[in-house]
Formats: sequence, structure tokens, C-alpha cells
Amino acid sequence: MYVGSAAIFLRAYIETTLAGGLLSLTPLFGASWLWKTDDLKMAQYCATHLCVIHLCATKNPFEFGRELGVDEIVDRDAEVAEVVEAIEQGGKLFIVGPRRYGKTSILKAAEDRLRTAGAVVLRYDAESYPSLDLLVNSLVAGAARHLKGGVERTGEQIRKFFSRLRPELNFSMTEREWTAKVGVTAADTTEHHVTLLVEALDGLEQLAKAQPKDRAVGLVIDEFQKIIEIGGQSAEAHIRAAIQRHKRTGYVFAGSKTRLLTSMTTDAARPFYRLGASRFIGPVPRNDFTSFLHKKFVDSRFGVDDPGVLNLILDLAEEVPYNVQMLAHACWEDLRAKAKSEQPVLNHSVVRGALERLVRQYDPFYTQLWNGLTAIQQKTLILVITEGGTNLQSMRVVRALGKGPSTVRRSLGALMDRGILREEEGSGDIRMRFEDPFFARWIAMFTARI
Repeated sequence: MYVGSAAIFLRAYIETTLAGGLLSLTPLFGASWLWKTDDLKMAQYCATHLCVIHLCATKNPFEFGRELGVDEIVDRDAEVAEVVEAIEQGGKLFIVGPRRYGKTSILKAAEDRLRTAGAVVLRYDAESYPSLDLLVNSLVAGAARHLKGGVERTGEQIRKFFSRLRPELNFSMTEREWTAKVGVTAADTTEHHVTLLVEALDGLEQLAKAQPKDRAVGLVIDEFQKIIEIGGQSAEAHIRAAIQRHKRTGYVFAGSKTRLLTSMTTDAARPFYRLGASRFIGPVPRNDFTSFLHKKFVDSRFGVDDPGVLNLILDLAEEVPYNVQMLAHACWEDLRAKAKSEQPVLNHSVVRGALERLVRQYDPFYTQLWNGLTAIQQKTLILVITEGGTNLQSMRVVRALGKGPSTVRRSLGALMDRGILREEEGSGDIRMRFEDPFFARWIAMFTARI
């Protein structure tokens, strides 16, 4: 049977010209339709415009630069479940992992899951607070937001639970938001601020005890090492002395300065030694990540040249989840642009072109970062790249740098303090890696060799 409609020839074009095509219309028209070769031009026109319309309406599935939801993060179910369990059981958990590895998204996903179950979860980023008293104010205000009841009753409860802080509370009727400020007057010193934080933690435990037994209460602090940097090591002892008595509140402390957090939890001389469980956030298993990438590209109706191209994305991004998503996002955008004139297929050329475009896009930022470094630090970064991050205090590296081993150590330490480099331990070795692998790529593209 022959039916002279563009839809029929659209099926012909997609299933023959595109060798299996971007979609199949057999369920719509059956397998018995016939078509005229002369009309394939009309089918090609329809197919091209159909695909373009579809791709323009499709959202880029690769997300970065924001907190991802529980359904968006890749292969972190075990980590999310561990955070949830720590809060529900009133435990203590330390999450340790480099920046860009998805710690914040794990914490966000766990918070969402807990809140859905009715839990009280207070989550803060310690790096957002220049002093501990400001963190205390936010903690008290956050507790007020989670209490049920009217404004007057909530205020009474907060003043009861945090009585030693004598909080001054305000509720904005227009913004429906609580603000708080501790009313205790004393010397504005770091030691005093540590005391305020401990009092706030004790107040949170009192709040937790007043909740129904099936309502979990938890405090999640990201970049927890900032609290220790502000309050000093004595803050560790004070915080431990408080929370080790708390049975009702669950605590999750996360941090990206892996060396500091690891020392805090594994050094027997430190107060947090064996206070709770520890979870290190490493790379997403390669097979899981390539499967995720493949599915997202194919679901967007893009072809994938061969499995090796997905591994190339992981290699160029050094398996850092943030950078993998960023590079995949750029590849997806380039493929969408190609769809206007040809069948889009992810291949090595697309991936390398997307990476170069990204590096050039961030050139002003990388240039400013580079120019803010000393000449020794710049040379050190070049040597980290050429030496693969290992044996950086060997005589060959020392001679190339023109300075002694102590200078190399100081330079590496300064670059870690600035968040440019990080240490990675594995198989008994220590390797220096860039926090942002694309900065290393920029250095390789635009700076001189040693």
C-alpha cells in the first residue's frame, strides 16, 4: 500500500538514510508502508527540522556549578544513605573528599531525603561565615525555622532551648523568615566565639530531645575544617566534649582539605580521633560514569562514535566529577549546534574541540590566577604537569626549578593553601593533583616549558 504523505517518507528517511536513525516510526505506521524515492527530499526536510526542534527543546542533561538532586548525582547512593543513617541514628560522620567531587550534592540529597521523612536538618557551609558567632546566629535562626507552631510559641521554645545564649529573635512577616542574634555580652574573641558555638550545639541537643522519638534531628556542616582554622585546635576539644554527650542529635562534618580532615580523625593525639565514622569521597567508578554519559547522549538522540570517546572525556577531566560534567555539557552543546546541518555524533574531535573551547572561555580567570603566583610557584605548577605530580623533590626537579628541596616544599604547600593543588594518597605513594584539571590544560597550552 502506498500513502503519499510526508510522514511516511519521514519514516523512510530516518530508518534508511540515518542507518537506524534517531527514532522509529514503525509503531505509528506499521511495517507495510511503501514510499516513492522522489519524495525522500520532503522526508529529509521534515526529519531535519523535527530533530532540530526536538534538540532545541531538550535541556542539556549534564549539570555542574550547582547542588544536584538525589536523581541527578552519579553512583553516590551509598554515600547518601550513610549520611541519612548518621542523622537518623544520632551518630557522628566525617565526609572527606576533594573539591569538585560532589560532597555538597551528597549532603543536599541526604537533606532532601531526611526532610521528606519529617526530620529537622540544619545544613551550613562554614566557609560562608567569617567568624563563628555569625554561624551561631544562623544556627539558632535555622532551628526556629524548623519548629512547628506560631511565632510566639516558636520564640518561647528557642529562648528555652538556647537559654544560655539569650538569643534575640526577629520574624519578618513579609519574608516569612527568622533571624537571630545571641544576646550574651562578653569579649569579642575567638575563644568566646568557640564557647558560643558549643552552647549552640548543646541547645540543639535540647531541641532534639523535645521532638517526637521518630523525628530525627541533625546538623550538617560543610567545609568543617574552616571552624578549626578560625577557632584553633582548642576548638576541636571543646566541640568533642560537647557532642560526645549528645545522643539525640546526628552530626555530619564534611571537608575538602583532605590532609587536615584525615589528620583530625585518624591521629590518636587529636580530639576527634575515632569520634565517629569516616567516609572518603573518591572518583565515581569509571564503568558507572561511562554508562551515565552514554545514556545521556543517546537519550538526547546523539550518536556515540565508540566507547573510547567516553573514556576520553573522563581522562581529559581526570575523572573529577565536576569537570566531567562540564566537559560533557560543552560536548552536548557543540553536538546540538551540529544537528542543524548534519547527524550529530560524539567523537574524539568533538571532545577535544569542546575542551579547547572551555579552556579559552576561562582564559581571563586562569590568566588572573596565574599572574597572582610567584615565579617559583608558576615553575612548580609546570613541573607538577611534566612530572605527573610525583617525585617532586627529586634532584632532577630541584635542578629544573633552580632552588633547594625546602623551597619546593614551601611552594607546594602555598599552592595547596590556595586551593590550586591537592595531595592524593594511594598505593603507598603521594601524588600532587590540580583541583581544577582544566587549569593544568591551560598552563600546558599557554605557558612556556621548563
